[in-house]
Amino acid sequence: MNAMREGASGKWATFILAGEMFALEVENVQEVLMQQPLTPVPRAPEHIVGLLNLRGQIISAIDLRRRLHFPARAEGQTTKLLVVTAGGSQFSVVVDDIHDVLELPPERWRPTPETLEQSHRAFVRAICPIDGHMVLGLDVEALGEDTARAGGAA
Repeated sequence: MNAMREGASGKWATFILAGEMFALEVENVQEVLMQQPLTPVPRAPEHIVGLLNLRGQIISAIDLRRRLHFPARAEGQTTKLLVVTAGGSQFSVVVDDIHDVLELPPERWRPTPETLEQSHRAFVRAICPIDGHMVLGLDVEALGEDTARAGGAA
């Protein structure tokens, strides 16, 4: 059983979050930004850390550490943002650091193991072993499920 969809380019934008390597399909990544000022959103879910003005378009910013229930960043730790599109919506995800674009063809991906923490299973589509560690392939649509309510609708 192949855990990833056929027809994808096989190219993945990888990034680091809490010492783990995650990936999003490059087709979903619009651009990479350095740390940006965010406007807080009152009463938004905890993982929506603000709104970003991207050349006049207002999009939600999701802190993936919060979304995936990782410990908070160290005080003063810089972040990067990936602007992504999914299901007609655009939003950004706040990550610790950007890594490389990797060629990870569908046949290399494996189903998400039962041992993966429950808080991650809703967002991780599959895993890919590479160079002695695992890349966790994220479901971009699941990540952005509630961004429209916080102002992130396209």
